[in-house]
Amino acid sequence: MSNINIRVAHEQDAEELHSIMQIAFTPLRELGIDWPSVHADLEMVKDNLRQNTTFVLENEKEIISTITVCYSWSSVKPISGYPFVWWFATRPTYDGQGYGSQLLKYVEETFLRDTLKAAAVTLGTSARLHPWLLNIYEKRGYEIYAKHENDDGDLGVIMRKILIPEQFNDAILGRPPF
Repeated sequence: MSNINIRVAHEQDAEELHSIMQIAFTPLRELGIDWPSVHADLEMVKDNLRQNTTFVLENEKEIISTITVCYSWSSVKPISGYPFVWWFATRPTYDGQGYGSQLLKYVEETFLRDTLKAAAVTLGTSARLHPWLLNIYEKRGYEIYAKHENDDGDLGVIMRKILIPEQFNDAILGRPPF
């Protein structure tokens, strides 16, 4: 993992990010998962970049992995008072090499915990259509705190990871608006 850089994405990264999302989320589309990230067009990617903080992990030639941090003020009905991460994708040619884990760890620890002083982070995933992701997040310290049955028969779960235990507040975590 030499010559790796992590930075905040800019609007000029939109086309490359869109390409990564299209390639990385093909298996989820094939499973019938209907999330915004799975069906994102270029304008949705640009909106995501404008409204949130998107990080990229890159080498000297291309973006390898990306993840976005959303804030409670970005939505009329936020998932939580704590930041929510989504649009997490890695180029399939780099799968299994630890780049996604490296980026997620950076966002959790360096940005959310150490810079923003966020006591927790949340995310959403599928518990039925791709339960392997649920297991990966649980191994990284995430816990399910809300579940909802989707119209498509999937079980959506919202997970939390406490980053600063002595500052964590259940009232700030809140309940998702579903």
